[in-house]
Amino acid sequence: MVIAFSPQSALGQLLLLRSIAIVLQLVLVLVSILLLDKNIPHKPVFTIIALESAFQLLSIFIYRRTREISEKAMTLQLVADILFLSVLLSFLGGASNAFVSLLLLPCIIAAVTVSIGYVLFVSASALIAYGYLYIAVTMPMHHHGMHMGEHLLGMFVNFVFMVVVTVGVVALLVKRIREREALLAKTREKQLQQEQLLALGSAAAQVTHQLATPIAHLNLLLEELQEDFPDHPAVKEMSSPISQCCTQLEGFRDQTELLKLKGEAKAQSTAFVLEQLEELMALQYPKQAIDVVEKTSAVFIQGDPMLIPSLLNLVVNAAKANERAGKTHISLNAYTKEGYWYLTIQDQGKGIAQQKLDSIGKSVVESDSGFGMALLLTHATLERVKGELKLENMSEGGVLSTAKLPIVGA
Repeated sequence: MVIAFSPQSALGQLLLLRSIAIVLQLVLVLVSILLLDKNIPHKPVFTIIALESAFQLLSIFIYRRTREISEKAMTLQLVADILFLSVLLSFLGGASNAFVSLLLLPCIIAAVTVSIGYVLFVSASALIAYGYLYIAVTMPMHHHGMHMGEHLLGMFVNFVFMVVVTVGVVALLVKRIREREALLAKTREKQLQQEQLLALGSAAAQVTHQLATPIAHLNLLLEELQEDFPDHPAVKEMSSPISQCCTQLEGFRDQTELLKLKGEAKAQSTAFVLEQLEELMALQYPKQAIDVVEKTSAVFIQGDPMLIPSLLNLVVNAAKANERAGKTHISLNAYTKEGYWYLTIQDQGKGIAQQKLDSIGKSVVESDSGFGMALLLTHATLERVKGELKLENMSEGGVLSTAKLPIVGA
């Protein structure tokens, strides 16, 4: 039989501990019968151990293909351990048995493996089991001994105190460990994102450097053609694309120089940002109708050399989505709220697949139109200026991209 779960997993460790417990129970009962107390009820004790062994084998068989079980299933396993131990102790002295403190172990395991609601349930089960052993089993056996009764009552109170303190401390420590692990995971994710952006930036700079010479050579050839054939239609058509390539190349160089300065970025007016977006989209996508609505007066947001290109990526993605769907309208709405400037961009495309919506913009995600590099750069830029990016599919179709940026001085 192939076992899928690992011995290091919570399920594997629980089943291993239960196997050890079953073996120890058999050994201790046999030692007690042979050397200590021959009046132990053999039949019910061995029946309970046999039932616990059968439950253990059944659990292994059921979860043999499962790497980790749910919190609910884990809780049921722990409650079963409490039940078996309680029934076994009910034949072996109840709360006066020295091993009654083992009821604390499932509570500790629960505090480490499941959420607080299930921890409280397991702890309450252990307290109820101990209370049953004390009231229904132990007290009738020791009702004549006042001192023994006080001692057992003290043990019960001590058990309640130990459950509350131990479970509370362990749950708090586990919570802090999980928070630290989440922080480390987030830091590793951000570091990986920065490494991806660095690799992408290096590749882009290299490609730009390699394209500079051919574009300059084509520009010189175009000038010679314009002198020799000024009225040729092909020469006139070549002028605009090559000029645009030169403009884009110079713009990239300017952005690179601004990044090299590493100085404090100046605040930018939202009116200037929207104006730039309109102009750049008119040059790149003249067939797309950009409807810009600024619902409040212009404010200043934190400037960044890559801010406008990053916001332009969102509008470009909207334009590409429109082209694939045969649409031509893009809505841009700008407004302020609680110290933040919001820019929403809505297209008329087919939307983004739901399984990609949560991860796109935060990591490299393969799609029909690329790997989401533009959104990855946009997300990184907005994070650098303490902003946020949110993408959501609209019920009427299309994607609504929302950029949230802090207002300077708000």
